[in-house]
Amino acid sequence: MIKHKRLNDVYMREVTKSIIKTKYSEELNAYITYKHSLDTTFTCKVYVNGKRKTVFDKGYTIIEYSPLYEKYNVRLFIDDKGNILQYYFDIIKNFEIENDEIYYNDLYLDVIYRSEYFAGTSFIELVDENELIDSYKNKEIDSRTFDYCYNVAEKLMDELVKGTNRFVNRGIKDYLEMKEE
Repeated sequence: MIKHKRLNDVYMREVTKSIIKTKYSEELNAYITYKHSLDTTFTCKVYVNGKRKTVFDKGYTIIEYSPLYEKYNVRLFIDDKGNILQYYFDIIKNFEIENDEIYYNDLYLDVIYRSEYFAGTSFIELVDENELIDSYKNKEIDSRTFDYCYNVAEKLMDELVKGTNRFVNRGIKDYLEMKEE
C-alpha cells in the first residue's frame, strides 16, 4: 500500500519542541520546509561504515524540498554546527496540498546520499528495495509502478554521481536563509 505522508510529521514524532516553517520557491518550483528541533525525546542514529552516528537530535535541522514536478521528496539533514550529514530522497507518486499542509504518496524506494563529512567518504545508497518488492509481490502496486520507481531512482543516482542534482548543489543556502527568517 502506498504510504500517504504528512510532510510536517516526518522525523518529527519524538520532537517535543520545534520551529517549522514552509515557503514556496518560484526559482525551484518547490516548497521548502525548515524543521529545527529545539527538544526531542529520541536521538535518531544510523550505522555508517560500521559506526553508529547521529543523524537527527536536539539542535539539528531538516530542510525538506518538495519539488512539484519531480518524482521525489528530499530531506537535507544538518547537524547543530551547520554541517551537512545526508540527503534522503523518497521516491513518490505525487504531492498533494490539503488545508495548507503538504502530503506526498511514498512509493517505498529511497535513495540516500551521505556526505563526506558524515561518512568519511561520500556515497550513494539505494534502500528499502525489500518494501518495494514486497508491495509488488502482494499486488499493492503493478509492474508499471515498480519499474517507475527504479527508473526515478536510477535517474536520481545518475544526477548524484555527476554532481548535477539541483537540491544537493544548493548546499546550506536555504538552511541559512530560513534560519534567519
